[in-house]
Amino acid sequence: MEVQRLVDAYIIGLGDNADNTELRTTLVTRISAGDISLLELVQALGEYLASEEASRRCKGVNVLSDVLADLPGDAIPAVATAKLVQFFSARLADATCVPHILTAALALMRHSSFTGKFAADILSALLKEVHVQSFQYSTRRAAYQLVDLAIQSHPEAVTKMGDDFVLGFAQVIDGEKDPRALMLAFQIIPKIAALVDIKNNAEDLFEVIFCYFPITFKHREGDPSAISPELLKAALRSAITCSPYFGDMAIKPLIEKTTAAASSVKVDALETLAAGAHVYAPELFKAEMELLVEQIREDVMMAADDAVVNAALGTLETIYSVLSPSTPVPNDPFSQDASMSDSSTPLDYVLKEAVFQLTADEVKNPEQIGKILRAVARSSTYNCSVVSDAVLPIIVERMSGTEVLTLRRELMDILNYVLSASCDVERKAECLDADKINLLSIYRPETSVPLDKEYSVLHIVRLKGITLLTLLPNFLTENEAAIALQTLGRAAIERNEDENVNKEATHLLIQLAQSRPEQINSTVLPLFLEALNEDMIAAHKVARLLNALGSISVAASGMLIPVLRGLVMLVTAGQMASSHSQATIETVRKVLEAAMAANSDAKLNADLYAAIISPLTAWIHGLASTNQDVPPKLVVEVARALVTLLSKLETSAQEQLLEPLFSNYLAVLLSSNESIGGLCQLLPVFSAAVCSCRPETKLPVDSLDAFVSSLTVSALAGNSQIRRDVCFEIIASMLNKIKDSKLRSSLTQIVLQHTGGARTGLSVILLHQWVARALISCNDKSGYDSVRWLLEQIRQASPHAAEAAEGFNIILGEHDWAVTPATHGVFKVLAKQRFYSTVVPEITSGFQSTNDDAVKANLLVVLTNAVRHMPKSVLMNGIENVVPLLLSAIRLTGGNLKAASIRTITLVILETPETLRDEITTSIIPLAIASTTQSNIANSVDVRQAALGALSLIPEKYPYPVVHTARKDVLRALTGARDDRKRIVRQDAVKAYNKWLNLGED
Repeated sequence: MEVQRLVDAYIIGLGDNADNTELRTTLVTRISAGDISLLELVQALGEYLASEEASRRCKGVNVLSDVLADLPGDAIPAVATAKLVQFFSARLADATCVPHILTAALALMRHSSFTGKFAADILSALLKEVHVQSFQYSTRRAAYQLVDLAIQSHPEAVTKMGDDFVLGFAQVIDGEKDPRALMLAFQIIPKIAALVDIKNNAEDLFEVIFCYFPITFKHREGDPSAISPELLKAALRSAITCSPYFGDMAIKPLIEKTTAAASSVKVDALETLAAGAHVYAPELFKAEMELLVEQIREDVMMAADDAVVNAALGTLETIYSVLSPSTPVPNDPFSQDASMSDSSTPLDYVLKEAVFQLTADEVKNPEQIGKILRAVARSSTYNCSVVSDAVLPIIVERMSGTEVLTLRRELMDILNYVLSASCDVERKAECLDADKINLLSIYRPETSVPLDKEYSVLHIVRLKGITLLTLLPNFLTENEAAIALQTLGRAAIERNEDENVNKEATHLLIQLAQSRPEQINSTVLPLFLEALNEDMIAAHKVARLLNALGSISVAASGMLIPVLRGLVMLVTAGQMASSHSQATIETVRKVLEAAMAANSDAKLNADLYAAIISPLTAWIHGLASTNQDVPPKLVVEVARALVTLLSKLETSAQEQLLEPLFSNYLAVLLSSNESIGGLCQLLPVFSAAVCSCRPETKLPVDSLDAFVSSLTVSALAGNSQIRRDVCFEIIASMLNKIKDSKLRSSLTQIVLQHTGGARTGLSVILLHQWVARALISCNDKSGYDSVRWLLEQIRQASPHAAEAAEGFNIILGEHDWAVTPATHGVFKVLAKQRFYSTVVPEITSGFQSTNDDAVKANLLVVLTNAVRHMPKSVLMNGIENVVPLLLSAIRLTGGNLKAASIRTITLVILETPETLRDEITTSIIPLAIASTTQSNIANSVDVRQAALGALSLIPEKYPYPVVHTARKDVLRALTGARDDRKRIVRQDAVKAYNKWLNLGED
């Protein structure tokens, strides 16, 4: 009685569209516990399941479906499963009940008691009784899922059904239009072909599938669950090419589709042919090859779409790889002699046209001919030999008999394509050895051809050919390969009127370095180093050679250490000009950064440090020890290179490397003797090393307290700017990385207590700025004590108020090594947000409460430094309160600060233009106009560019009625800006002028 009550309540809930979750849970729980049997539930549903009223039958099946979906596997005995399968199979003829029966059958099929016989019964009923396409998508999806689950769970049952299953499924999907359902159907078809012999029904199944080709539909943008056109195309392609029985029906219509006007259809047809090449019988392709090759040739020759060309060439290569014999046989129809005979062979369709073009007075479309030959040749080693044997002798003969440079270039271009195929298949055609002398002669540089732009393409083609000869396996001797590489190296080094020759030679060397690093190292690298070491070498040539070496070392891991070691040896030999040495070390640093970004291996890092950094630091130490001047920029570059590697080393390695550095530089840093000036100039290297260490690294000092105290005293007492900056950088780095808040607070107090009796000079100002940088980054609130102290110095107009304001760039800005993420600095989330919300209100309040113009100017400098380093999300919060101050900053500041203020205003215009609607014509446009004039010393190039950027954006963000009154003044100003002495400014002025000139046209 209880089960009947639950069932009746469930049925009533279905009629009222009520939530039956609780009733369903109760039924599932009682059945799982054995209180109610599944057959008792069926009996309770009897009056509904047997009702003559369709809606009542549907509700009864719905209840059964819901319960089965939630029942655990062991709750359904085999007897109950058999009864349910019998019931479901019979009721599939009842269209009203089909949706819920399919859902119930899916749930039942997942249970262990469901056998292959049961699967066959359900599938037979589904395929015979249900017209699937008459139901809505959810029911059709359930039908496809049921078939798919049966194939996965009971493949033997599907196999036994044989032709009935194949024909029945073809009828199921016939007429399907929904992309989601088609995706399921297309994915099922290859599984059917793998299980069942579809020979007898292949035509029926293929017709149902191929009618959808080519398939297109409009993708729902922004819907992550939607089927993409690309996935649906791929699924259909897999279905069409899943069985060899489809070959004789698919190849001809697919070739016809390649003639379509739409590029997407061409590509789809070509890619489907390529996918079928490894499935369909090769004889089927042979019969259609003449037509297919002709169409592909037309696509390659005429198509403007690269996708079509790539698909055509890829299909050609794939099909010829299938048609190629695995090994050459006597009297084989693929042989060269046969290919030129009266009986056409697949290769003949390509070779005859190629030979005709190569022997014509004028070679038409040489690049396209070369691409087609390459695609066929690299389809197999055998085809490569046949193509090479047929084509190379003709090219060699024509090259030896003509002096026309354009013809030589075209023939050489085709030859390069054929040679590249040999490189791709890693097999050398036999004819190459026979024509080796002629080939070497073809690619030998011609002194009669000038190195100017008119002939640059010929030189580039020749360089490509030399590279290919070098890459051919076992073709060049060791001496010949060395000569070839020297030719490439000189082409990259020597000046050409067309820089493309240098660039192409460098690109080819990069390609060779990846496969022949030893040869590049022994042959080419010395040429570059020798060129860099020339007397009176121009700076632009140094830059070009360094860029080339940098690219080679980054692209080929085997060249990394040899190139960098060679550059370092060049620098440390002391024969390069100072500026060239600096440029070389900068290249070394950039290469190290790229190498670390790609692969930061502990052993590699240690090897690089020993090979690169140790010699550089020893070199500059030797110079400084003899009181020679070391350019500050060079020292900084060495320091930055050191940071790149030392920061990546493990703690133990860092500790080991720090000991000699402390031995060399600590006494210099703490000394009050100004006579140690030589080594003092290298202190930034010491700072970079200490700041690069991990927080766990132990410094070789007896006491941190004493070390920090001595650094502070040295910085405050000395007159050396280098010593002072280095001390503050190390102090800030140490404070920032200390995890123990008590220890950090103690060290901070030790540092700041030395400022108590000191005169408030520049050193004290800088100390507070560095302490603030260290503590604010790690969200230590005591850092704001130093910030407030600095703001108080500004409000009181102290002698160093301007430096205090400018120094906020130290607190928030970037640095090469002190308190940075790259050197393991601690940066807490929301640290900058907290700074902005804490400091900006104080700046605003101070600005409004003073009448001193100098104080206002300095507060604006602070504000600009704060704003320029804030994330956009932080900056836009409460920006309306900051805008008036930014406008004042534009009036009162210059250089980078003024440019930063203008760019902040531009950001506001971009993000929230309504915020500035009232000020746009009264303040912002006049200020931007004034900032475009080059006569004002405050308007640097950066300022003028920023102002023009703002003026260019305004017409896009504000309607004509708002800004039209300023149009005349803006155009007058932009007319003058178009004559700016800097080309980049003139370009920006033209863009802005055109936008204002067209204002209101829409």
